[in-house]
Amino acid sequence: MAYSTGDTILDDEYNTLATGNAAGSGDNGTANLNTLWGTGTGDYGYGETGSVISAVSAGGTITATQWETLVGRMETIAAHQGSSVTAVSTITAGDTITALANFQTDVNTIWANRLNATASGSAIGSTSSGTNVWTGEQNTTMTLTFASENAARYYFNAGGLVTFTFSRTGGTTNDKNTEWSDLCTNMGTITFSGSDSHSVAGTAYTGTTQTGGYAGGAGSAKSTIDYHALTGSYQQLIIKYADTSPYTGNYIKLEAFKSGAVITFKVRFVDDADDTGNPTYVLAGTDPASLDNVDGTLTVTVSAVQPDDTYLTSAAWGTPTWATTDTL
Repeated sequence: MAYSTGDTILDDEYNTLATGNAAGSGDNGTANLNTLWGTGTGDYGYGETGSVISAVSAGGTITATQWETLVGRMETIAAHQGSSVTAVSTITAGDTITALANFQTDVNTIWANRLNATASGSAIGSTSSGTNVWTGEQNTTMTLTFASENAARYYFNAGGLVTFTFSRTGGTTNDKNTEWSDLCTNMGTITFSGSDSHSVAGTAYTGTTQTGGYAGGAGSAKSTIDYHALTGSYQQLIIKYADTSPYTGNYIKLEAFKSGAVITFKVRFVDDADDTGNPTYVLAGTDPASLDNVDGTLTVTVSAVQPDDTYLTSAAWGTPTWATTDTL
């Protein structure tokens, strides 16, 4: 039965708030604290499995300690998310535990805000860099590996992010290289997150989010694909084209797929602009074909920005590691 203010809370009501069903065996489909705090499923669960709330036996008395654990867990989850919930007075042994009008509402609030996080933790970075002289295409493939698929879920559910930046520096001074440097700058910072609509450390994220940089040329597109929307095949997260003629056929594309505990990211630098292979005017001593080359140092910088664990009992996602399988 649903409780109301002034009622003495019953064991089945307590169990539903704690575990999702009156029996206490757990139900991930109903708003409850253990699904958010523990293993959960999909985009529910921070992985704090060692301190889930125990159910109350049918007909059993709910102790002050059990009630304080329930309230405290709700407040801790809310603090991790930055969610606003109703303050609850402390009770002691001998007090009658009565239902609180806003408690179910507060549980519903943190259930809805489950992928928000009030802060970020430390970052684990890596780079892929090369100084090749190239035409056509340069690719790099970088993997982020977790201890398990669940660890990857916990990482993104608790507010973990993955960021990308791009650069081309040095090399020959010419228009083509300048435009490639500009395109890298125009990418800004690309952030890959665990939801297509959530907030981490006060910043709103939409699965694949661009901050800084500028709009690209015609055909540029950004998806809202997040970690939970990844499949076992590459999906395009973002593509951005150069915005200055005659280089508008050039683009940078970021793709990703997941397999178990591993997320694979691929960055493609594609030079499709056939603009300088046969120029009308060439400086004496210059090979026309050389004007179609791209050189200098091309770099992709990645960072796994871990969740903040201030309000969590453990960093259940472990320590993810980067590896580069195809270097620029």
